[in-house]
Amino acid sequence: MYSDVHELNYSKIKTYNECPLLYKYKYIDGKREGLVPASSLGVSLHRALEAYHANSNDPSEILSYYDDCWLSAGYATAGEQMEWYLKGKKMLEDYEQAEYQRKTTVDSTEREFIFEQDGWTFRGKIDRIDKHPDGSWEVIDYKTGTDVDLTLPVTDSLQLGIYSVGARRAWNMQKGKVTYYFMAFNQTQSAPFEAFNEQQILDTFIEVGKKIEAGQFPACSEYCAQCAFRNTCEQSACKEETSL
Repeated sequence: MYSDVHELNYSKIKTYNECPLLYKYKYIDGKREGLVPASSLGVSLHRALEAYHANSNDPSEILSYYDDCWLSAGYATAGEQMEWYLKGKKMLEDYEQAEYQRKTTVDSTEREFIFEQDGWTFRGKIDRIDKHPDGSWEVIDYKTGTDVDLTLPVTDSLQLGIYSVGARRAWNMQKGKVTYYFMAFNQTQSAPFEAFNEQQILDTFIEVGKKIEAGQFPACSEYCAQCAFRNTCEQSACKEETSL
């Protein structure tokens, strides 16, 4: 597998910032990370919500789509699978109640933006885009995990930042906001497009892109304990203790 170094997206930048060697494994060598319960549940929830918004206006049908879209991979036992299934079910029950109160129109789901800047291509796929009655837009990213810090300002998010830039550049959505939907906590946090410094965000992406282009892939041990390759990476800082 070879990934175009001049094509940048948030997942690539996040991976490189966590560990440049992990970036090489994933995007250049094509090594795959296996599913674990949290990531498998995230796939199931995203698929269910995409199917629901594409096919139904009845919130009571959300759980049916969840069953249809359930991904059973990534769980060690049937009991573990049921435990995580129930976690997702609770999230969607809360989502269902929010749907009954929603005043916006869902314009699209899983919509991809693409634009060019200084020889670099920027891409991103957005979970959901709503249109408000006043004509403004809301770009929404679902967060299904619990490992989040709800005290951090969303204006610090590079992900929401590039989404705000993408919405304006690719789709000319000049008035609107970006939102994290923390499904595990049934909370949302938002910031207007203009709260993000567009040039600073693009410069941050391009700075990382240039390091990738130069083939700079040093290992970073800070995330070894959470890394899917911790037992196979030659430079893993926790390989011995996790492989016992």
